[in-house]
Amino acid sequence: MPLSSKTVISNIEKLPGLFTKADLHKSLQTRREEKKSTRKPPARRKQSSALTSKDLTVIENTMHAMILAGFLTKEKNKFRRNSLEIEGTITVNESRDTVIKYNEQEILIKRDDLGSAQRGDQVTARIFEFRRGFFCAEVRKVHRRKKEFHIARITGRSGSIATLRLLDVPGEIESCANIKKISVAKDDYAVITLTGNYLAGKSESVIQEVFSGENEDYDFIRIKNRHSLPEDHTVIGDTGINITMPESELKVRKDYTKLFTVTIDGDTAKDFDDAISIKTSGRNTKIYVHIADVSAFVKPGSPLDIEAFERGTSFYLGNRVIPMLPETLSNDLCSLREGVPRLTLTAEMNFDSKGNLEKFEAFRGIIKVNKRLTYTRADQLITGKGLGQLTRTVQQMYRFARILGQKRRDDGRLDLNLTDVEVIYEKSHVKEIRFATRLKSHMLIEEFMLSANEAVSRELKEKEIPSLYRVHEPMSPDNIESLKKFLTVLGLKIDPALPLGRSVQDILYRVQGKPYEQVVNLVVLKSMMSAYYGIEPLGHFGLGFLDYTHFTSPIRRYPDLIVHRCLKSLIDKKEPAYTVAQLIQIGEKSSAMERVAQKAERDMVKMKSCRIMKNRVGEVFDVVISGVSKYGMYVSIIEMPIEGMIPLRNISDDYYVLQEDDFTIVGRKYNRRYRLGDRIKARLSLVDIDLLRIDFELYSGPGKK
Repeated sequence: MPLSSKTVISNIEKLPGLFTKADLHKSLQTRREEKKSTRKPPARRKQSSALTSKDLTVIENTMHAMILAGFLTKEKNKFRRNSLEIEGTITVNESRDTVIKYNEQEILIKRDDLGSAQRGDQVTARIFEFRRGFFCAEVRKVHRRKKEFHIARITGRSGSIATLRLLDVPGEIESCANIKKISVAKDDYAVITLTGNYLAGKSESVIQEVFSGENEDYDFIRIKNRHSLPEDHTVIGDTGINITMPESELKVRKDYTKLFTVTIDGDTAKDFDDAISIKTSGRNTKIYVHIADVSAFVKPGSPLDIEAFERGTSFYLGNRVIPMLPETLSNDLCSLREGVPRLTLTAEMNFDSKGNLEKFEAFRGIIKVNKRLTYTRADQLITGKGLGQLTRTVQQMYRFARILGQKRRDDGRLDLNLTDVEVIYEKSHVKEIRFATRLKSHMLIEEFMLSANEAVSRELKEKEIPSLYRVHEPMSPDNIESLKKFLTVLGLKIDPALPLGRSVQDILYRVQGKPYEQVVNLVVLKSMMSAYYGIEPLGHFGLGFLDYTHFTSPIRRYPDLIVHRCLKSLIDKKEPAYTVAQLIQIGEKSSAMERVAQKAERDMVKMKSCRIMKNRVGEVFDVVISGVSKYGMYVSIIEMPIEGMIPLRNISDDYYVLQEDDFTIVGRKYNRRYRLGDRIKARLSLVDIDLLRIDFELYSGPGKK
């Protein structure tokens, strides 16, 4: 029987720190002889202890891999064994393997070798095998757990012992807990802590809190735990918050309190961080974008600032919010409430009649909002016939917002028609998930905020002030080719004579109203690079801007607060607020936390989707194929923004495979085809809230051959 890499590594570990290849060969032969002597060989076959060519190949491959990974060091004709233990964080890669990243390699951890370690834990592990191009290791010690608490479902009970299955961890992990003094039922959910001990042959846990399966408070706890989101604010009182502003601060501010000013926000909003005003003079228009001056209250390096840096953003989970800043600030001191004097950083922008920016200035300001409007009320004013100042002002704002929007489209902005998801609640219970209605008032605010972000970015760049920028790089060549192939299947073509952004926008216009409109918009979105925060003003491809930053939401985004401080250093003619090294660190952290927030918010929508659909299993829906993979077809219900999958293994009329070139699932025998963008009927077959999973099965298809 040939040697295994496990045997080679085990023998290397037993050799002296410095050894030769001959030493290793001898050790392996000795081991083979010892094993041979402990059992009787078959009578007909005489076994040799000599190493075969296959053995030597295993030895060479294993040692070579160990050298590359740093577990061995070659010193002339000898080898020095380094530590076979590694320290790192348990993660899950794209293939859903549990790994530790070490020296730019992924070290695999099999389920049986994890012990009690979970994703995110910092551990020590020892490598013991090399196979299929990867080292395998077993966890020896957990140094620090990422999560103090875990979420589990109670799967059974025997007397005073409950069995639980942990959720949101790699593999199938069970635990046991003593429930002698706790009232629980099968399929309840629990918040638990792992003790590190064992009970009834399983990892022991202590139940901290129990939720019934119908209690939707559990959804918030689950998602918060799943993504390790922050707890309630602990930084309160006078640790970094200036409750009152000194007279010297008020004296340097420009007084906008006599300027007619409005806010336009959602019905339930409390953190009003932007307000707008407008003036016209002949063919010129002046826009004022007033942004809450959070930097006047949150001082750099204060406990509150450090906490905001760690959070990076506010997390919007259904009808609940985990704010970046304490509510003392976000909903009160910084919130631009109607009729209350508030401190701002105000961008003044002068435009010509075609929407070209002619002059930009920024000031520390103080405002008093005249009217707090909801998007719905502002939309009514836009389409109304009133003659009052409020109606005239809002209509004037909307007319100019249309000019700005048209200019941006002419400049190459991509207007993706991807409707937001709106989750409707009734007494804290999800009632409906629907496509959000985009109003004219939404467009108004969007255009004004984009103008401010662009103008601030350009000013900081031209004055060479170190700052953070919102960067969205152009599509990669590979993504462009993939997009071209997809569009070709639909009979569409990117015009090489036009700039890429403008050509793609032309295609988006052409598919409006077509059955595959949403899919085309989605594929274009997926073809684009992810935006991030960086120190180089590389522009924003999707918006068609050469200059762009985030300035308008400092209550809920940490990068905006940083940009405020950078802009203030320019206004005050002082040294830059940050070094390049500091900005790089802030940008990387903020980008990472933004991705966490996006994943958490998507998962909350998935949970609510599961709750909406759980009593509709067996119903048939009109769906559109929104994605294809080797595992199945992703489908979206046409009448509501709920997605699921049709696994290929569940399609029984043929053996289906992915045909990547034309984004099609094809049956090998009958050549039946299902293509990205096809509308079909599908029956809801499975809703699993534990896995956040919704499955469908084919009801009928286009039957193309």
